[in-house]
Amino acid sequence: MKQRIVVGVLCCLGLLLVFVFQRVDVAAVMGVGSTGITRFLVNRTIRFLVNDAFAIGLIYALFATRKYVVFAIYVQLFGVVAFLIPYFILKVYHPGYNGPYLNFLHRLILNPTLLLLLIPAFYYQKYVVENNIREN
Repeated sequence: MKQRIVVGVLCCLGLLLVFVFQRVDVAAVMGVGSTGITRFLVNRTIRFLVNDAFAIGLIYALFATRKYVVFAIYVQLFGVVAFLIPYFILKVYHPGYNGPYLNFLHRLILNPTLLLLLIPAFYYQKYVVENNIREN
């Protein structure tokens, strides 16, 4: 239990730090990417993966259930395919476009939205399972 609390606190602090330092050019610090678009892609990918890793850690800290963590990882992989790749395609091939679709993708990429939506869903799932067991 103590380990889960430490993991939860560290993940919350990690999410906060990612938000606070969102303007830091990580690609430049790492020496990756000579062009602006390459640095953009590297920075967004790192932020997406780090945000979601902290959110998965938070899910582990809250539930300590392997199936929830595995499902959260699948959601993250879905996010890479369904959101990160189309976001990059739009940014690379249509740099002038700044419409609502891109704005929507931008929010999903930079915030661990999908994974944080899982927390109430997992609580509900746990509640339903516990109540069904008691009723039967």
